[in-house]
Amino acid sequence: MPKFRADHYLIAEFEEIKDPKASGQLVLDALKELPELKDLAIVSKRLEGKSWSEILGRIDIPAGSKAFWAMVKKEVSEREPYNLFIRFDMNAEAENIEMARASVKDWLDTEVVPRIKSKTSVKMIEVRQPNEVFMPEL
Repeated sequence: MPKFRADHYLIAEFEEIKDPKASGQLVLDALKELPELKDLAIVSKRLEGKSWSEILGRIDIPAGSKAFWAMVKKEVSEREPYNLFIRFDMNAEAENIEMARASVKDWLDTEVVPRIKSKTSVKMIEVRQPNEVFMPEL
């Protein structure tokens, strides 16, 4: 069966966030429950007066993957309407690209989303394809 690149993003807005590191630790704890996610680590970042936490790792699945990356930040804006942004670089085996994307979305909806909801208080959480994420016009 052919393999397709089926990247997805997960975005979430929390009910309340005071400390990106503490919220990031809750997300990390949820993600550590997934056997497919390996080598997870959290780091704090600061630039130009803003701070955020990043979670790095890899996805270990038979179809292969490139990486896993998440960002937890305090501010929500029109351009970035989320506190949590996760990028899943994944491949999936399927008969066509649509089926591959559907398979990855189903895994995220059934395995990842419930774990994050169980550890954090989210106002909104969505799984999106790359073309559904805000892209500024250049």
